Amino acid sequence: MRIVIFGAGRVGIALAKTLEERKHQVAMVDRSREMCDEVAAETNVNVVCGEATDPELLGELKLDNADFVFAVTGNEETNFLVSVYAKHVNADRVVSRASDPKYSNLMQRLGVEPIIPEVTLTRELANKVLSPLITMMLDPSDSKIEMLEKDVDSSMKGKEVAKVNEEKDFTIISVYENGSFLFPSSDFKLKEGMKIVVVKHNV
Repeated sequence: MRIVIFGAGRVGIALAKTLEERKHQVAMVDRSREMCDEVAAETNVNVVCGEATDPELLGELKLDNADFVFAVTGNEETNFLVSVYAKHVNADRVVSRASDPKYSNLMQRLGVEPIIPEVTLTRELANKVLSPLITMMLDPSDSKIEMLEKDVDSSMKGKEVAKVNEEKDFTIISVYENGSFLFPSSDFKLKEGMKIVVVKHNV
């Protein structure tokens, strides 16, 4: 997937490194030459140094071809403006950091997915108490287990779930089609265009 990240702070850099490891095409935008040089030295990410709200720069980034746009700068107004522009040019999905409710509420109305740091942290901390085993399982460093999303490709098309599980190095736990999650019984036949959620054990 083609992903554009605005903001080379701790969140932006960690996100870029994670996505790059998963072989996604990542571009990062930041106004700080020092941060741009740091990211360029540590990763193979395409680094663009400039103002995130510069109309010329935004045009050059071709956000209309982006699968994801992440606005995670330290400035609320910048995140909002970048997000609105990305939705205007029909970027597939737009996610933005939003601490101020006035921005997060408006973002939701415009089709932007707001991430509120305090709410996200609260949810994570609560899950550690309420669902400790699930929390551990979803952390690959603890469990050696990964939960991944995959497209049904030609090697899986027309095959039953049991057969695919046997042939691949993962186990299908859910199938997503037409906006719904479906239970994958062993004789469930996969179709091209479906998405699957799988669990993979890294021994």
